[in-house]
Amino acid sequence: MDPLSTFAGAALTQGVQFLFEQASELLSAWRARRHDKNAPPPRALDAPEGVIVTGPRPLADQPSEETAKLLEQLLALAQPIQSGKIDPASPAAPATIEHLRDVVEAALQVPVQLPGEQPRPLKISDIHVVTERVKGRVAGLRADLSKLPGGSEISGVAVETGDVEGDVTGVHLT
Repeated sequence: MDPLSTFAGAALTQGVQFLFEQASELLSAWRARRHDKNAPPPRALDAPEGVIVTGPRPLADQPSEETAKLLEQLLALAQPIQSGKIDPASPAAPATIEHLRDVVEAALQVPVQLPGEQPRPLKISDIHVVTERVKGRVAGLRADLSKLPGGSEISGVAVETGDVEGDVTGVHLT
């Protein structure tokens, strides 16, 4: 079942509006910083009622040119949804909304929970811990299993060590 299919129309419209505005803010700030490194970084917009975004940390600079192009394409696809020309509950809209959310979440470095939605499982991958000299303990990721949503996944953990006097762990789950 499509995760967006359970939302009420108004709540989904509000969520799409937030994603659209946040993506626009990211692109605008990234462009400004490309031309002037002293330009302010993107800001996390205040989420509307029902949209949950906890502790966002927007990336100061765009991760790659491909990311910026993808975000521009997704904004163009989402514009008719955001403006009301296409119903957010229509068959064509969910994939666009999900892709836009994925990129916005990556740029904000936190999940975005839309109104009425249950927390989605976390998918954490490509953890690469590299150490040269360790005295004590180092972990690439520490997580409390009781605080992770059900169905969360952790994969792709690699550890490279040098001189270690202690413990080096890729993932430490409690």
